[in-house]
This record gives sequence, C-alpha cells and structure tokens, in this order.
Amino acid sequence: MDMNLSINSKTDDSLVASYSCPCGCNPRLGYHKGSDHATDGCCCGNEFAVGPDAAGRLHAHDGFRQEVQVFQAPWGESLQAAWIIGASVDPDASDHDHDNDIAVDGGHHHRQHAGPVVDPVCGMTVEPEGARSKGLHSSYSATDFFFCGKGCKLEFDEDPERYRDPAYVPTM
Repeated sequence: MDMNLSINSKTDDSLVASYSCPCGCNPRLGYHKGSDHATDGCCCGNEFAVGPDAAGRLHAHDGFRQEVQVFQAPWGESLQAAWIIGASVDPDASDHDHDNDIAVDGGHHHRQHAGPVVDPVCGMTVEPEGARSKGLHSSYSATDFFFCGKGCKLEFDEDPERYRDPAYVPTM
C-alpha cells in the first residue's frame, strides 16, 4: 500500500515526516538527526515511526501489519519510515469520523479526541483533553487545534492560515 510519505527539511539537522493514512488523516512528526526514533499514532489506531531502526520500534499486533519504507534524510543518512496498519481500516470510508465523539460542556460542543494530536505550530505531540483543560485549544474553520504551550497557541491564533498551509513545516 502506498502511504504517500512526505519528507520536508526543517533545518540542516531536522525534518518533518508525514503520510496519508488509509483512514484519511495526515499524521506528521518531527525527527532530529542522531535521534533514536520519533513515533506518532493516528486516530484509527495505526502507528508511524521514523528513525534508523524505525521498523524495530513498532510491533504489529492482531489485525495489524507492518510496512517499511527507506528514504534519505536531507543530511544524507538512510532512515526508515515504518507503519503499523490495521486491516479493518477502510481507505474509501468517506464518513469516517476522525474526531471521535462530540461532548457537550456548559452548552459548548467540542470533539473528544481518542489520543495524542500534533501541535500545528511546533509539531510536538499533545494530549487534547489536557491541553483543553489548560486553555491550550483553539477552533478554526470547524477544526479543533491543541497546543503544547501558550506561545504556540498565541502564534496560531495570530495567523491560523499559516499553520494550516500544507507547505508549513513545524518548528520544534
């Protein structure tokens, strides 16, 4: 299966890797030269890792299979992108709910996210409900965004279109 891996150089020694998950999401993560690995998960339960031995960091469990793609980092190092992909994922499911359940809190509707999400400004992994409880949440164009800290939230709120642009590379 083609995961449409995309590698973008952030600096001379870091990159952002993203892919098109079969569920329709586009998870992404940051990787720094010399790191063991970086991992992230998708709302559908699929997992993603990047590093010299990314395949060794992910372990397929019942109903999931592993896929690996080797690529050259901008600094010339050979790295692996590895995925654990579930067999139950339907890549053609147009009604797939990527944001899970909607909860009502004091008359305000918000989506409850099943797991960690990526801060769109810096690329860090964030627990949505923890971020929401600290006021590190913004809604823009009917989409929820969560942040690691006040600085990232303020930057996003000042210019959300900049951080929604697919060409934008998060700065860790």
